[in-house]
Amino acid sequence: MLCWNLLTTWWVGATVFGTKDISTAFAGIFANTANPLLMCIPLLAFHHTKKRLGAAWGYVSLVAYWITFEFIHLRWDLTWPWLTLGNGFAQFPQFVQWYAYTGVFGGTAWILAANILIYKLMRKMMQRNAAMQGYALLKRNYLAVLAVLLIPAIISLLLYFTYREKGTEKQVVLVQPNINPYTEKFDPGTLEQQLQTMFQLSAEKTNQQTDYLVWPETAIPKGIFINNLEADKSIVLLRQFLIPYPKLKLVAGINAYMKYEESETSTARYSEGGHFWYDAFNTAIQMDSTDHIPFYHKSKLVPGVEQMPYPELFKFLEPLSIQMGGISGSLGKQDEREVFKSPDSTGAAPMICYESVYGEYVTEYVQRGAHLLFVITNDGWWGNTAGYKQHLQYARLRAVETRRDLAQSANTGISAFINQRGDIMQATAWWQPAAIKATMHANTELTFYVRYGDYLGRAAILLSIFLSLYAFVRRFSKQKNPEFE
Repeated sequence: MLCWNLLTTWWVGATVFGTKDISTAFAGIFANTANPLLMCIPLLAFHHTKKRLGAAWGYVSLVAYWITFEFIHLRWDLTWPWLTLGNGFAQFPQFVQWYAYTGVFGGTAWILAANILIYKLMRKMMQRNAAMQGYALLKRNYLAVLAVLLIPAIISLLLYFTYREKGTEKQVVLVQPNINPYTEKFDPGTLEQQLQTMFQLSAEKTNQQTDYLVWPETAIPKGIFINNLEADKSIVLLRQFLIPYPKLKLVAGINAYMKYEESETSTARYSEGGHFWYDAFNTAIQMDSTDHIPFYHKSKLVPGVEQMPYPELFKFLEPLSIQMGGISGSLGKQDEREVFKSPDSTGAAPMICYESVYGEYVTEYVQRGAHLLFVITNDGWWGNTAGYKQHLQYARLRAVETRRDLAQSANTGISAFINQRGDIMQATAWWQPAAIKATMHANTELTFYVRYGDYLGRAAILLSIFLSLYAFVRRFSKQKNPEFE
């Protein structure tokens, strides 16, 4: 487990842009040691269940316990969704088109089942009396392995080659400004120039026919009080930019604040200078020719940087969180997904950063009327490593699960268009400012997975509970009666 984590997510603590940040290195060490320890829990549970119930039930429990672990790991405060086994097919969506029915847990089950069967076949072949097993028995094992490997892949390929894009066509422009998050992005002296860069890149591809213009996470890094959004200078400039484009909708990330007369939320903090309470948010907004500006606050927050997990237990780590580029306390968030509607009723999902790695979380946008998926992100935090590449690949799975076209706008990293089969249709290069344009399809149909979510995860929990109780009863009965079978 440790080797797996180090080989795939080493970049979490990587040295960035030539700086030697000890706190960032500590975050990487913590993530790549704590996660393997957690992964040992379902393996130990499998070991004990197999001892009590035998090999057949034992291997069933391995699948159930591991999916239960992944299901929980997607939902608690110390969430780390990166190494969910089903994510392993992100670069090959042609082979998992049935994720539209199962989500990534279908891929997890497929991987585990195939590996268990291959392991059992190899054991039989390596046994000294393999010749005694008989040709027919080995043939059956070979056929079982081939069936588990090939049937899901063949079904997926049929779905892939027969699927056609659905929905009304929309012209969309993505902007990648390529602003260094460590030296420029949050420097007050560069804020005006950053906004001008966004305008210049947008003007290169935007015209009267453009439906959506998508800017990245914290495209406007200056803090804006959403209590008085329209009076902010940046918002006024955005209004002026939109005037020549009456049908254009701008989706952009901002740093937002909400002012209160008194402490209204658990995440609110007090401003000594202003004598008021306020919450800080990582926010997406949509602006168009109307006066209405909907906003969505990022709700899947990065543990330790945007959110202090279980503050009663980890309050002592808050100073380290600030050194790592985090905040004092936690950012605010909202309970429900917000879908940005346009005057023609098209719905757009404003996913922020790694929210796009959570399958069932994304389905909540679609259930609430999202026809297009937009990911706004800032993938430059770990430099030119595997991190930003993996992030984009995972977005391909969300497109397959929901059968929605997806567009990702990155401050830097990779900005790209992805179709409903999970194909990357157009992408930018790393560390280059760019604007790209494509036609997206606003699909209104709901997939089986969108309707029912992570039902495989919930079924795994029930099966895990049953197997755990069954193993306990067997152990208890044997202790009372050694001859119990």
